[in-house]
Amino acid sequence: MTDGDVLTVERNRRWLLLLTVAAVTLILGAVSATGVMYFSGWRHMPEREFTVAVYMVPDASAEQRAAVREALGGLPAVDGVRLEAYESLHLTTVGRDFDCAPIPAIRESAGVDRVRVTMRPRGRRVGAVLGC
Repeated sequence: MTDGDVLTVERNRRWLLLLTVAAVTLILGAVSATGVMYFSGWRHMPEREFTVAVYMVPDASAEQRAAVREALGGLPAVDGVRLEAYESLHLTTVGRDFDCAPIPAIRESAGVDRVRVTMRPRGRRVGAVLGC
């Protein structure tokens, strides 16, 4: 082996070492960044299903029911507003969270007895009644 061959082998070993160090550093950086994000509270939020039930007073007029149905129509419903009993209107929506902003106006509408927003259970996640 000549001196030129020895230098070429040494140069190749340096490049291989440099590339190995760079790859290991990149992998460790990605793993540590993911760990920091995970332990600081970042998680993928799955979509949940929410049900809004508006219970009307027994003597609510047709106009009052129509006004409440129209107000509920402004919410993103999966299958529209349903009349499940003569005195209640229901809708189902899907999302990562539920925006309670329109609920107080619906609750204060004439003819409304009460409003209930429920997050349905999914898998091992429990359901809940939201305090909108």
